[in-house]
Amino acid sequence: GILELDEYTMERVMEEFEQRCCENMNHAIETEEGLGIEYDEDVVCDVCQSPDGEDGNEMVFCDKCNICVHQACYGILKVPEGSWLCRTCALGVQPKCLLCPKKGGAMKPTRSGTKWVHVSCALWIPEV
Repeated sequence: GILELDEYTMERVMEEFEQRCCENMNHAIETEEGLGIEYDEDVVCDVCQSPDGEDGNEMVFCDKCNICVHQACYGILKVPEGSWLCRTCALGVQPKCLLCPKKGGAMKPTRSGTKWVHVSCALWIPEV
C-alpha cells in the first residue's frame, strides 16, 4: 500500500523539490539547454560593460564560452550566420592575461601572437 507522510516530512520534500527546480531552471536559462544567456537582461559587453546593442553594433555571444561583446569592441565587421567563436575558443586556448590575473573574458593576442591580453585591459589601463 501507499505510506502516509506526516506534515513535517511533506514540507521538507516540497522544499527540496522547489530548491532543485529553481537550480535546474537557473541552469537551463544560463546554458544552451535553456533560453541561452543572450536573453539575460543583466548581460553586458565584456569590453565596455554596456548592456545595449544597436543596429550595426550588435552584441555577439561566443557559442562556446558565452562571452558577450559588441561588434565594435571586439572588431567583428559582420555578425556571422550561425555560430560564432571568440578568438580563444576558435583556437582552443585558455591563455593568461599579461596585464591582470582575471581568467576568461574577451581576449586578443598581442602583436607577437604568443601572448594574450583582455581587450578591456588593453583599452582601459593607461600605461598600455
